[in-house]
Amino acid sequence: MFDNWDEAVDGPVPAPPPPPPMEPWEVCGDDSWIDELAAGDPERPMSVDEVLAAIESGPVDVALAAQLGTLDVDALTDDQRMTVAVAAARCVNHYDGVKLAAIGAFAGPEPRDDKCASAFAWCEISGALRLGEGQARRLVHSSRRLRTHLRGTLAAMRAGDLSMTKASTLIDATGLLDVAACAAVEARVLPRAAARNPGNHTSAVGRAVRSVDPDGWKARREQKLRDVAMIRYFHGDGVADLLLRNLDGYDAELAWTAADAWARAQKAAGDERTLDALRAGAVLAWAADYLTGAPIGGASRPDAPTTVPTRHGQPALVNVLINLPDAIDPANGGAATVAGSGEPLPAEAVAELLRQGARIRFALVGPAGRLAGVSTRLHDPPALMRAFIALRDVTLRVPGGSNTVVAGQDLDHIDPDGPTDPSNLHSLSRGWHRAKTFGHWTVSAGPDGTITWTSKRTGRSYATHPYDHREGP
Repeated sequence: MFDNWDEAVDGPVPAPPPPPPMEPWEVCGDDSWIDELAAGDPERPMSVDEVLAAIESGPVDVALAAQLGTLDVDALTDDQRMTVAVAAARCVNHYDGVKLAAIGAFAGPEPRDDKCASAFAWCEISGALRLGEGQARRLVHSSRRLRTHLRGTLAAMRAGDLSMTKASTLIDATGLLDVAACAAVEARVLPRAAARNPGNHTSAVGRAVRSVDPDGWKARREQKLRDVAMIRYFHGDGVADLLLRNLDGYDAELAWTAADAWARAQKAAGDERTLDALRAGAVLAWAADYLTGAPIGGASRPDAPTTVPTRHGQPALVNVLINLPDAIDPANGGAATVAGSGEPLPAEAVAELLRQGARIRFALVGPAGRLAGVSTRLHDPPALMRAFIALRDVTLRVPGGSNTVVAGQDLDHIDPDGPTDPSNLHSLSRGWHRAKTFGHWTVSAGPDGTITWTSKRTGRSYATHPYDHREGP
């Protein structure tokens, strides 16, 4: 189906590789020899080269994939090891396609409204695959799109020729195209997709989309800008990434130019950090000034803020956790930590935060890792209860797990008829809250703090456990 693609877009079709040499017993002249190899001939066991040749270029076969997993890579030649890597990647592509096909069949067509069961199909995917809400929603959207608009892409994945990364590029780029236009893009891109690296594939997809839909650039731009986001990701050892995604091109250039100018000025003044570190430092300098109430952009600005900011009506705070046994006996050797990161925070760092004017709330953690109490100086009782739950749970208590902090999210009664008490309250996103409200899920709590979500559709249950402030999530 991909013979009529546009050479003007992607260039001429490369000559196909020569066929493998024929063995004397290959008399049929077609691919049935692969089936014979896969079935296994007791009188003629498959050699390593035959297994690798079959799975590197032939259909992805379960029996051959199993044999691939039994090979001793240390006993192979370098060429055979590369073949194993290629063959394994094709198997990954195939089973990613199988997974998406299953998810798409489970999710069904686009929901008729935002309250029906299919609107919350992502919830079950989140719980079953232990994914965050955003990842689960993304998988459901991708699988639906593949089943309805990009069937050639799904077929290429199941054939082992297209990775999930490349499929995602097609899904994103064709989001506003109809079925016919999507097929036209596939016809231009898929024949050579397996041979391209992801960057070249992205460029090829962009060219194909612009060729098929030359007037749709404005709608595509607006769609991307709607997905603007700041993403924070902790990856251990007290280190994290911060990403700004889908900014307007002008805004991105503005932010980069400002950070670069600030960094070069600091460098000229004698700062020994690298320009990369200083560009990041520009953002941190702004954040520190804002959170401590310092004027932004200089005191001469008449509209410069002069008060400490708030977050959802509450002061923006740094939450510092202290292990109760350590508070009683410092010889235990424990250290304070910043809530949610699990990373140790030396006393000197706490003192520096206080010196800079940061607002800090201290919380005590008991021997079992549960939150025992918080400092009461900052808030009235209702606010203190919200603060306690935010510190107790740290991140959302939902089936797939979550890295989203509680602040700013929904607070819900586990038992709607129960008391407004921390033991009957849990934190969740608006999407999960709606899934529970519309009766697609039920929630129950155990005496040990476990919260269990049960799906009405499948009957499956998913337990979430209290945050252990000693060990992390």
